[in-house]
Amino acid sequence: MKTGPGVVGLCDDALVEILVRLPSKSVLRCRAVCKRWRRITTDGSFLAAHAAHAASCTREMIILPEHHYDPGSLAVETIRLFLERRPRPIRFLCNRTHRDWCRVLYSLDGLLVLEPQHSRFIICNPMARQSASLPPLAPHPCFTTFACGFYLHGSSNEYRLLCHCLQGEAREHSYYILSTGSTLPRRLGPAPTPAGPPTGWVEYEVPVARRGILHWFSLHSEATRTGKMLAFHTVSETFRLMSRPPERPGDTTTNWSLFELDGELCVAAMQSETSLDIWVLQDYKAEKWMLRHRVTMLGGSNAVTMTTVLSVGSSVILIGSPYCDVARLYNLKDKKMHRDVIFGPSLPTFLLFTESLVSHAFFDSPPHPDFESISFSSRRGGT
Repeated sequence: MKTGPGVVGLCDDALVEILVRLPSKSVLRCRAVCKRWRRITTDGSFLAAHAAHAASCTREMIILPEHHYDPGSLAVETIRLFLERRPRPIRFLCNRTHRDWCRVLYSLDGLLVLEPQHSRFIICNPMARQSASLPPLAPHPCFTTFACGFYLHGSSNEYRLLCHCLQGEAREHSYYILSTGSTLPRRLGPAPTPAGPPTGWVEYEVPVARRGILHWFSLHSEATRTGKMLAFHTVSETFRLMSRPPERPGDTTTNWSLFELDGELCVAAMQSETSLDIWVLQDYKAEKWMLRHRVTMLGGSNAVTMTTVLSVGSSVILIGSPYCDVARLYNLKDKKMHRDVIFGPSLPTFLLFTESLVSHAFFDSPPHPDFESISFSSRRGGT
């Protein structure tokens, strides 16, 4: 029922349909218009709908500029992955603290996990300008800690960080969980010792989530010994090994990349800088893989290093490397290359970012004494 002319006279449902389509920055400004708009834009159902709408829009990849905008400050930004040729809008998210080293580990539901120093972790929401530290694992009870994956635990609604740790004088390997709902780490159980000579270093790739399960393809402790993928059920918090796509005689694959495409778990097997095969896990229970696509790309004007594949739309993939400032968009349905994406002078992370204003209680908890502050003040005209 209208109460006046223009947008002010719209009913709440109609107003929600308009406001939910605005970017987070505009929604925050709308909260200052009047009490009614603030009530609507702070409601939990609106925030959830806004986050869902943002996730369905154009995808953004986190990029890391190679140079500093301020002395001693490292920026985290995003770039929109348009399929057509457009000017590339870049958005500043936050600074990676004020240290010379800080990694961006994971991006999930509008949250980022940063590692400002080894074995210390921070969660932040750049859109809500909030940050909090996770319980420290090192130096006690662990000697050193390596992040494995970040996930939402469905039954508790807690965000959790899975870690592979070394503890004690014998450097025993254990899995620990850091939770946004707890001030203490929790030991999950023993972790497998990596194959090969002991180096004290453990590495996991960024996992691919599918059906509430995290999957690692070839960077995990048991990969060399078993030749299988590793899967972690985020509800029961248990592990299992899974079969990889079959290797053919004379296979010249140089790089493998696990990714999700149109709701299916896929693996890209790259034979050269211009060709790759895409396998799809056709039967998850039986672990049956099927060769779905064979991609051959003509070399463009830019040299592209192929180590990683990411889905950026229906039947559209981005092929490149976190160490190369050029990547290639390819349409699997049309079997043709869209264009090259040039990130320079930044480097891509192959981490997708979706903005969210959903409120989380853990941001209101008192910070840890060693908490590293993060700056959210934009130094560039973001979108």
